[in-house]
Amino acid sequence: MARLGFKLQIRPGAEEEYKRRHQVVYPELIEAFQENGIQTYSIFMDGTTLFAYLEAEDIEQSMQAIERHPANIRWQKYMEDILIADMEGKTVHILSEVFHCKF
Repeated sequence: MARLGFKLQIRPGAEEEYKRRHQVVYPELIEAFQENGIQTYSIFMDGTTLFAYLEAEDIEQSMQAIERHPANIRWQKYMEDILIADMEGKTVHILSEVFHCKF
Protein backbone atom coordinates (compact mmCIF):
# COMPACT_ATOMS: atom_id res chain seq x y z
CA MET A 1 0.00 0.00 0.00
CA ALA A 2 1.41 3.39 -0.98
CA ARG A 3 0.92 6.49 1.16
CA LEU A 4 0.71 10.16 0.25
CA GLY A 5 0.74 13.19 2.52
CA PHE A 6 0.14 16.73 1.37
CA LYS A 7 -0.66 20.10 2.82
CA LEU A 8 -2.97 22.92 1.84
CA GLN A 9 -3.75 26.36 3.20
CA ILE A 10 -7.16 27.94 3.59
CA ARG A 11 -8.00 31.59 3.91
CA PRO A 12 -8.06 32.97 7.46
CA GLY A 13 -11.64 32.97 8.72
CA ALA A 14 -12.66 30.07 6.45
CA GLU A 15 -12.02 27.33 9.00
CA GLU A 16 -15.65 26.71 9.94
CA GLU A 17 -16.79 26.91 6.32
CA TYR A 18 -14.15 24.35 5.34
CA LYS A 19 -15.43 21.98 8.04
CA ARG A 20 -19.05 22.59 7.02
CA ARG A 21 -18.36 21.78 3.38
CA HIS A 22 -16.63 18.55 4.33
CA GLN A 23 -19.70 17.37 6.23
CA VAL A 24 -21.48 17.11 2.88
CA VAL A 25 -18.85 15.84 0.42
CA TYR A 26 -20.46 14.87 -2.88
CA PRO A 27 -21.34 11.13 -2.77
CA GLU A 28 -20.09 10.78 -6.35
CA LEU A 29 -16.69 12.10 -5.24
CA ILE A 30 -16.49 9.46 -2.50
CA GLU A 31 -17.45 6.85 -5.10
CA ALA A 32 -14.72 8.15 -7.42
CA PHE A 33 -12.15 7.71 -4.65
CA GLN A 34 -13.27 4.12 -4.11
CA GLU A 35 -13.49 3.30 -7.82
CA ASN A 36 -9.98 4.62 -8.39
CA GLY A 37 -8.24 2.67 -5.66
CA ILE A 38 -8.09 5.14 -2.80
CA GLN A 39 -8.51 3.05 0.32
CA THR A 40 -8.32 5.71 3.02
CA TYR A 41 -8.33 9.50 2.95
CA SER A 42 -8.12 11.80 5.97
CA ILE A 43 -7.72 15.55 6.39
CA PHE A 44 -6.44 17.17 9.57
CA MET A 45 -6.63 20.88 10.42
CA ASP A 46 -4.36 23.15 12.45
CA GLY A 47 -5.70 26.68 12.11
CA THR A 48 -5.53 27.46 8.40
CA THR A 49 -3.08 24.65 7.62
CA LEU A 50 -4.50 21.36 6.39
CA PHE A 51 -2.69 18.04 6.27
CA ALA A 52 -4.19 15.32 4.08
CA TYR A 53 -3.22 11.67 4.04
CA LEU A 54 -4.31 8.93 1.69
CA GLU A 55 -3.47 5.35 0.86
CA ALA A 56 -3.83 3.54 -2.45
CA GLU A 57 -2.20 0.64 -4.25
CA ASP A 58 -1.00 2.95 -7.03
CA ILE A 59 -1.02 6.58 -5.83
CA GLU A 60 0.02 8.06 -9.17
CA GLN A 61 -2.65 6.22 -11.15
CA SER A 62 -5.33 6.95 -8.55
CA MET A 63 -4.50 10.66 -8.38
CA GLN A 64 -4.43 11.05 -12.17
CA ALA A 65 -7.86 9.43 -12.45
CA ILE A 66 -9.29 11.58 -9.63
CA GLU A 67 -7.90 14.79 -11.15
CA ARG A 68 -9.86 14.11 -14.36
CA HIS A 69 -13.06 12.92 -12.68
CA PRO A 70 -16.03 15.31 -13.17
CA ALA A 71 -17.02 15.12 -9.47
CA ASN A 72 -13.52 16.18 -8.41
CA ILE A 73 -13.40 18.99 -10.96
CA ARG A 74 -16.72 20.25 -9.60
CA TRP A 75 -15.50 19.90 -5.97
CA GLN A 76 -12.27 21.78 -6.68
CA LYS A 77 -14.25 24.62 -8.25
CA TYR A 78 -16.52 24.66 -5.17
CA MET A 79 -13.51 24.85 -2.83
CA GLU A 80 -11.36 27.35 -4.73
CA ASP A 81 -12.77 30.39 -2.91
CA ILE A 82 -11.37 29.22 0.43
CA LEU A 83 -8.13 27.51 -0.64
CA ILE A 84 -4.96 29.58 -1.00
CA ALA A 85 -2.88 28.99 -4.13
CA ASP A 86 0.85 29.65 -4.29
CA MET A 87 2.60 31.81 -6.90
CA GLU A 88 2.38 28.93 -9.39
CA GLY A 89 -1.35 28.48 -8.79
CA LYS A 90 -0.94 25.24 -6.83
CA THR A 91 -3.06 24.59 -3.75
CA VAL A 92 -1.66 21.12 -2.97
CA HIS A 93 1.92 20.68 -1.76
CA ILE A 94 3.15 17.08 -1.64
CA LEU A 95 5.16 16.13 1.46
CA SER A 96 8.10 13.74 1.58
CA GLU A 97 7.69 10.77 3.86
CA VAL A 98 10.59 10.64 6.31
CA PHE A 99 9.38 7.92 8.67
CA HIS A 100 6.89 5.07 8.61
CA CYS A 101 6.47 2.22 11.03
CA LYS A 102 3.88 -0.51 10.67
CA PHE A 103 3.34 -3.11 13.39
